[in-house]
Amino acid sequence: MGKQLFFVLAFALILVTGCSDKDNKSYETDANMKTIETYLENEFKGPGSELILAFDKEDPYPPELQAYVEQNYTPLVANPEQFLNKNHILLYLRFAYENGYKLNLKSVNVKRIDDNQVDAYNYEVEVDYNKDGKISTATVTGRINVNDNGKISIIRNIDDGGLLEKLNQN
Repeated sequence: MGKQLFFVLAFALILVTGCSDKDNKSYETDANMKTIETYLENEFKGPGSELILAFDKEDPYPPELQAYVEQNYTPLVANPEQFLNKNHILLYLRFAYENGYKLNLKSVNVKRIDDNQVDAYNYEVEVDYNKDGKISTATVTGRINVNDNGKISIIRNIDDGGLLEKLNQN
């Protein structure tokens, strides 16, 4: 009886150990998800007074805007200058500012793609855009990759549901 119990326990231990996924991160505590959520909040909420002051400058990239990007995006993205040049930073907020809109992030949904090879995430956000008291909503979706340092390295497959077009209307 003792040998049978030993083999049953050993088999159960092997089964449990073999089936556990040590690399599977808890979605609730995933620091990458927090980084992505913060990035999305920065992109789709505002512009606030600090950013408006930076946009008010005649220079296309004044020191105030550089400081804003450094403070709000450098901790989140791998290469802030490249992201700025590719319009992955401040694009929606700049159009909102230039055409008198305010953006408000209504909801954020980030899901990790189950792939042990890359840290990739799909996101969907609902964004209210408000001008002269008229509020409309758009849904923006895309995919974000995070590098080994926990910074956003790639953003792709962006579908803004017509948001940029709407913000470009006076």
